Amino acid sequence: MPLPATILVVDDHHLVRSTLRSVLAQQPHWRIFEAANGQLAVDQVLEIKPDVVVMDIVMPVMSGIEAAYEVRRRVPETKIILMSSHYTPEEAALLARLFGDGNFLPKSATGTELIAAINRVLASGGQTV
Repeated sequence: MPLPATILVVDDHHLVRSTLRSVLAQQPHWRIFEAANGQLAVDQVLEIKPDVVVMDIVMPVMSGIEAAYEVRRRVPETKIILMSSHYTPEEAALLARLFGDGNFLPKSATGTELIAAINRVLASGGQTV
């Protein structure tokens, strides 16, 4: 039985957000929201209290790392999956362990691996690494 969830997608590129939204919208039991930077993400998290935030690391206004730290501090029950195309998988995985829930996906893999990663986070209640 699929788990219902509220998902927040955070990326400063509109095309990335809309593409990920389209991929995630295939799961009819998920409600999808978007934010264009880390500060807007923190504001959205405080308002909607999503189950999972899928967040780019490199963004203007407030980076994904700063936003992940704020989300973790203010709404610790929200799980975080960080994504990036600017870091090696090893660097990004370290950042994810330090500031998120240990969950990282390269942006190039989000189209094929994101739904499974979100399902793992929802099922485990947190860390998938």
